[in-house]
Amino acid sequence: MDSGSDILNRLFEMDLDEMIQKIFLYLDPLSLKNCKCVCLDWSEFIQKRLWNSKLGQKQLQNRLINQWKHSEPVISQYDRVAVEPGNEINFLVCDNEIIVCGYTRGQARVYDMHTGELKFQLQCNSQPMRIYDGVQLDLGRNVIGSVTDTGTVTVWDKRDGTMLYQDKHHGEHESVFGIKVTDEYILTGAGNGSLYMLESIGNEWKITHEMFENKEGVTHIDADGKWAVTGTRKSIKLWDLEEHKMVENVKLVKVKV
Repeated sequence: MDSGSDILNRLFEMDLDEMIQKIFLYLDPLSLKNCKCVCLDWSEFIQKRLWNSKLGQKQLQNRLINQWKHSEPVISQYDRVAVEPGNEINFLVCDNEIIVCGYTRGQARVYDMHTGELKFQLQCNSQPMRIYDGVQLDLGRNVIGSVTDTGTVTVWDKRDGTMLYQDKHHGEHESVFGIKVTDEYILTGAGNGSLYMLESIGNEWKITHEMFENKEGVTHIDADGKWAVTGTRKSIKLWDLEEHKMVENVKLVKVKV
């Protein structure tokens, strides 16, 4: 170990937690992530005292906001991202590991965030199409979710692109424009207003709840635990996912698209 690691280990031995926390908070996110891999003590400390503590989260958030406002952006250009005439990029999502591009003919491609190399390709509808079939996407911790304009909903293993679920559960001829992937469930919304919840049960993704109260076509979904919001071309609606129903006593937010 280098001298910096020796100093930190001495601080651990002396139980100087506040000083250790301040040292780790000086690091950028990638360096902090790498520090978790050094040893069990460092990993547990960063997890408990920074990522899982309100004080640590607040300071990390303030650093990120300050960095976003005042730091020079790092721009990376990926020349390997494929675009063919008639099959353009329709949607894009990313995290710290991968970039996923949805295309206009029902496919998606997954690229390595750091190198731009193609990792694997996803066929997001049940069969290749020559007509327009735009793909929308969302990322979870372990899976990629995709929906297509022609109504196909698919769940993929994020590591290697293995298909875990694929169906037109909103209906054979219903377009699907909204998807939200969380650690607990996946929500999809269709042109007929229906909202479906999928959950992983015994390593198999299954539909667990169907909600039909909304009659306006869903164009966007966001969710966090108990609550979800759906956007349509006319309004924004709130859903209670523990009761699996739309919240009626909340005034609708009217919008124009």
